[in-house]
Amino acid sequence: MYDETLPVDIEVLQEMAARMAEVFWVCSPGLAQPLYVSPAFERIWGHSREALYARPSLWLESIHPEDRERLETRFCSDRCQGRFTEEYRIVRPDGSLRWVYDRAFATVGDDGRPRWVLGLVEDVTRRREAEEAIRTSRSQLRELVIRQQWDREVLRTRIAREIHDELGQSLTALNLNAYWVLHQLPASQRHIAAKVEEMIEIILATVQAVQRISNELRPLMLDELGLESAIRWYVEQFQARTGITCHLSLELENSEIDEDHATAVYRILQEAFTNIARHSDADAIELSTRVENGCLHLRLRDNGKGIDHNGIDMSHSFGLLGMQERAAALGGRLDIHSRRGEGTTLVLTLPLDLQEESNISTPPDLRSSSGEPDLKLS
Repeated sequence: MYDETLPVDIEVLQEMAARMAEVFWVCSPGLAQPLYVSPAFERIWGHSREALYARPSLWLESIHPEDRERLETRFCSDRCQGRFTEEYRIVRPDGSLRWVYDRAFATVGDDGRPRWVLGLVEDVTRRREAEEAIRTSRSQLRELVIRQQWDREVLRTRIAREIHDELGQSLTALNLNAYWVLHQLPASQRHIAAKVEEMIEIILATVQAVQRISNELRPLMLDELGLESAIRWYVEQFQARTGITCHLSLELENSEIDEDHATAVYRILQEAFTNIARHSDADAIELSTRVENGCLHLRLRDNGKGIDHNGIDMSHSFGLLGMQERAAALGGRLDIHSRRGEGTTLVLTLPLDLQEESNISTPPDLRSSSGEPDLKLS
């Protein structure tokens, strides 16, 4: 409770204001003319207080033109009524820029009407510069990760082709020669024929291993027949390997999807299917794709045990971050909806034209009751 015996007078308040790093200002409600501005104004703005008292418009005129257009109306109305909280740039007389955080509030008299409008302005230039440095660093790191992804994809493609072409051809020739030897052996050399037949079985198994490794590195079908065929082939292999039933609804055959987008979608699906097989305990998956309004839309849903936020942050984090970066590299977004015991739904929205990037929004069927997706990775 306020003690009326305390020796607080105008000189004490002015001394306190003079020691503040922030600018403290006072004006009458509805008037832009300041009644008092603390000395910190001269340090931050580079103008004298006398100049501001003589020309109150100096405050608004000092705001950076790009911010002034945004704030001019509010500056002359809300700020003068004590309803103002904004960050903006000011231009000092020497041309240097400062970021300030300006907030105003009104004191109310016994009659309930505003009595004074008070304000505090803090110099937040260092914080804004630090934030910009962090954004720049993150952007550079993302570009580095993207570059590494594409370089790795090029390397995988080259290795896959060399394995398929060089090693595959050699194994095929070896298999033909083994069959020739087998048919040249007389019936009396059955023990040798058995060894040759064993060699042929090993060669055929090696050929299959080479094809599998080559396709895992980079499915040639993706380059030769397109994204939809590659997805169908991969899902067929996945079903045979895991026993998980997959229901497909793919509408990509007549769509023009370039190599970068096709690769990103295929790798995201690979990671998603791998996570389902390893962690979900699902026995059924639904996958649908379509191209609409210049964007590729993909929806993948499993009926597994679902994941929570701790699962995202720990065991799944690197895989999901990799999927996120692939989508973000092409201006896309990845949304995940999951609850324990209710399965997981992944929705990928990828603009096929980067100019469409700004128009991407969260799919309506993926929003929670709060209007936001449960997990948004973009």
